Amino acid sequence: MKILHRGGKKKFIRFILIVILFAFTTSQVFAQTLPRRSNQVTSDIQSLVNQGREAYNLGRYQEAVNLLEQGFKLTANNYDKPTQSVILSNLSLAYQQLGDWETAQKQIAASLKLLENSQSSKIYAQSLDIQSRLWYMHGKPETALKSLQQSAAIYTNLGDEVGKIANTINQVQVLQALGLQQQAYKQIEQIQQKLSTISDSTVKIQGYLSLGSVLRAIGDLKRSHSVLSQSLALADNLPPSTINHNIKNATLLSLANTLVVKGNLERDSLRDSSAYRISEKERDYGNTPWQCQQQLPNTALKSYGDAAIKYQQVLAATPSSPSTHLQTQVNYLSLLVKTGEFSTAQEFWQKIKLSELPNSRQSVYAHINIAKNLACIAQNFPNQQQEENFTNSIDNLLISAIENANQLHDTRALAYAIGNRAGFYEYLATQQRNSPYLQTSQKLTQKALLLTQSITAPDIAYQWEWQMGRIFAAQGNNKEAVKYYKAAVESLNIVRSDLLSINSDVQFSYRDNVEPVYRGLVDLLLRFPAQASNDNLTQAIENIDALQLAELQNFLKCNLGQLLPISRKTNNNPNKNIDTNTAFIYPIILEDRLEVIYKLPGERLEHHTQQIKRREVQQTIQHLRSAIFSRNVSKIREKSQELYSWLIAPLEPYLQQQADIKTNIKSLVFTLDGELRNIPMGLLYDKTKNEYLVQKDYAIALLPNSQLFNLNPQTTGKFRVLAAGISEKQENIAETTGIFNQLNIDELQQIAKLVPSKLLINEQFTQDNLSKQMRTGEFSVVHIATHGNFSSNPEETYLLAYKQLIKARDLDNLLRNNQVNSNTIKLLVLSACKTAEGDNRAVLGFAGLALRAGANSTLSTLWQVNDDSASKLMVQFYTELKKSGVSKAEALHRAQKALMAQPEYQNPYFWAAYTLVGNWF
Repeated sequence: MKILHRGGKKKFIRFILIVILFAFTTSQVFAQTLPRRSNQVTSDIQSLVNQGREAYNLGRYQEAVNLLEQGFKLTANNYDKPTQSVILSNLSLAYQQLGDWETAQKQIAASLKLLENSQSSKIYAQSLDIQSRLWYMHGKPETALKSLQQSAAIYTNLGDEVGKIANTINQVQVLQALGLQQQAYKQIEQIQQKLSTISDSTVKIQGYLSLGSVLRAIGDLKRSHSVLSQSLALADNLPPSTINHNIKNATLLSLANTLVVKGNLERDSLRDSSAYRISEKERDYGNTPWQCQQQLPNTALKSYGDAAIKYQQVLAATPSSPSTHLQTQVNYLSLLVKTGEFSTAQEFWQKIKLSELPNSRQSVYAHINIAKNLACIAQNFPNQQQEENFTNSIDNLLISAIENANQLHDTRALAYAIGNRAGFYEYLATQQRNSPYLQTSQKLTQKALLLTQSITAPDIAYQWEWQMGRIFAAQGNNKEAVKYYKAAVESLNIVRSDLLSINSDVQFSYRDNVEPVYRGLVDLLLRFPAQASNDNLTQAIENIDALQLAELQNFLKCNLGQLLPISRKTNNNPNKNIDTNTAFIYPIILEDRLEVIYKLPGERLEHHTQQIKRREVQQTIQHLRSAIFSRNVSKIREKSQELYSWLIAPLEPYLQQQADIKTNIKSLVFTLDGELRNIPMGLLYDKTKNEYLVQKDYAIALLPNSQLFNLNPQTTGKFRVLAAGISEKQENIAETTGIFNQLNIDELQQIAKLVPSKLLINEQFTQDNLSKQMRTGEFSVVHIATHGNFSSNPEETYLLAYKQLIKARDLDNLLRNNQVNSNTIKLLVLSACKTAEGDNRAVLGFAGLALRAGANSTLSTLWQVNDDSASKLMVQFYTELKKSGVSKAEALHRAQKALMAQPEYQNPYFWAAYTLVGNWF
């Protein structure tokens, strides 16, 4: 369920809105006020602008446009340019909310042109910030940043500290979208320093509140919680007044929203695990968005419980602004449903008096949110009479949302409301076969799609294109279903980076609203073997590649395309002109089957299908992981040979064919899906030949996404290694209370004897020292031997340095430095690390770290292995790597075979954990 956020879909903290927030109001407010030269402004103009401001703040954007345009007409003769500029800027904001970007751009351009001779004025700076919002929302963060930097210089010259703080908060989010985390966090530190010097408590509270919201939007939940807690502590000390109570309630609401997002992250981490999908209700990517899933881990329940307390405090507080009160009610209802408290939710929703609220976009979205929550409640009360009552209540809420959006002349809200009603009917159709519901859903979806064509709203359009694809698939019309799924993917490609910037309060669940689109299209493309042409297979590969890219961007919370040099942005077909000695293998886990697409050198794409349900694949992988950790060799072979029979055995005749014609395949490169990422492919067991895949003649590598890694063949040649490690026992580091035991890092000394190296051991291994050495640009290999953890939660991804944890974003700051050519890092080696147990997206940590570091590839371990065996393998790896013509994948392959040849290390636990991600050459 979405959590309602005032003011629409994006959480780009509008500079101008923040300025007014600092004027001690708590509701989302209008952009600019008219200049103080009120003697030049008639009362009629002032009245119209004030009414427009009120309509805008209430979410009645078309009404705001009408009022502002009336006001602007009255300024046609004899009015100063600043007054006209302010009105035009506000018009731009209102048009932006309506999704009319072309008109919004014309209005802001006209506003700036009026002030071209007053480019040092505050009004000009404010207009630049409105323009930056437009560029940002339109997917042009670089242009938005330039506009913000220009206005920042004006605020600095004017000595406007409050304006500068608000501007800097906006820059943080733009920098994050550009992947410039280091700069973003420097700005955050500057904001906090400036806020600490402000004496006005109300201004300081609003600053912390805005910063906390941005930090939540960019995924830094820990710092968001800390900043919002500071805001709340200050609010507690304000003298009693209506305004101060509203400020406190707004802070409590924002803090609760951060806790909910934290719970969502913990929930999704569990939903990524095989244990969840096996023991609880299975996630079906064929489900409609109106179907609910509730199972939660205790960690998520703790965060949700803390959020509930904050929501309850707002609801109990008096006074509270109607806007804040409604947001809190809807968010709290969603939370009750999310945590399975259906009886309480059923009772609570009736307390929400929507009829008492003025009509606004917020009211429209509230109706839809409540309807979705009621649908979830209804699914957990199977009584037929209750179900009929719920159905009527849900439909009435959606009809009201449509009527309200019509009254507002808000095309965006109307498209969203109609599409959701269509989605509800689609759900009803799945419950009652041969009913007219599906035809009704189709008509409503077509109407919603038509509305999205009149505005720029790909974030809404993709949902209804996807919905139409599901409807045609349900009708058995595969051709039309594929057509609409492709349209949905195209819209997603436009909006994907925007999804990262949507405030987490309303952020779509990636797993529920993005991933199923790609999987659904791949399913359709491969559903009928006779129709699975080479073109369909190519499209399936491209969509899996796009899915992997979306996953990485969702994990890193940034647009990876902004991080990469042009040379990296290659054709997304990894099989084209890369290596004549490489076979590519793409296993795709679908609900009812396992599809394996493969590409051999000089051949067309082929595929084979295993009629194995996703649940069985998950169970096999879970049992294999358990066998690995218990070091049960017979069980390992039993389960890994099942995977071998699914993934590799059907390819063996073709691989042999290649050998017969002397193509000599040297490498197998896998793009793995879902739970398969938790299994090293070298472990797959060939029962007929009594050998593991690693014992065959193939080097093995993983390629999460072909667009993001430099796949040009490389020769390692002479290289220098920057090697860092911690051998000493450490405990109570940073926020952890765990103990990091001693590690044997003799491998570093031995590596230094083999290749030119610089060592940072124990107290020498600090963030500052690592950064200093990286700035020299002398090293093409970075080798870190220390405790580490990789998770789908970036906050739980870290490496242990001396008496400190280096988090994912810190690694980015250390390894990606403007003074260093990132292409010099050919390989990042992480020894002694592990992935979070059962976390299917933990391997994204490897790939993400390599990309953030600008490294071509990463070598790491899926679990922490024996120190001595790790040391032996790493030394052998470098011994092989320095040989002429030996690739990274082949060096690893030889090192693993050498280790398993030693009797004490034949158990796969010791040699199988190592995974090479990225460029394998």
